Amino acid sequence: MNPVLSSKEVRLFEERYGVKLPPSYRTFIMAVGDGWWGGIPPLNSCYGPSEESAWPGYLATPFPHTSEVHAGDLDDDEWDALTTGSMIIGDHSGCGSSARLIITGPAAGQVWEDCLGVDDTLRPGPDFGVWYPARLPRKPG
Repeated sequence: MNPVLSSKEVRLFEERYGVKLPPSYRTFIMAVGDGWWGGIPPLNSCYGPSEESAWPGYLATPFPHTSEVHAGDLDDDEWDALTTGSMIIGDHSGCGSSARLIITGPAAGQVWEDCLGVDDTLRPGPDFGVWYPARLPRKPG
C-alpha cells in the first residue's frame, strides 16, 4: 500500500480538476493509503496523462448515467459524454472489464463496471466504500 495522501495533496488534485472526490474514496486515500492494495492505482495515475484527462473539464463534467448503458444505443453527442465525470481505478472482477469510479453527477461515489471493450456496456455498482472491502482477500475458515 502506498502512503496516505495529505488533505493538501487531495485538495490540490480537486482544485486542479474542479471536482470534490467522493467521500468514501477521499477517506480511503487519506486514511488507508493511496492505492495498490487490491489493485487500485494511486490517485495521480488513475487520472493523470491519458486521453480522457486531456479533455478540458472531463472529470468535472457530471457522469450522465444512473442505470446500465448500452453504448450501441447512444447517438454521437451521448457517446462523447459516455464516461465524463469518472476515472478508471482498476480491474473489475478479472473479466476483461475495468472499474470506473464516478466522481461527479448523480452516481458519484459508485464504482461502475466498464465493459465497453467487452460487450459495449457500463454497469452500475456499489459505493466505493462497499466495493473496495469486497475486493480484499478473505481469511480462510
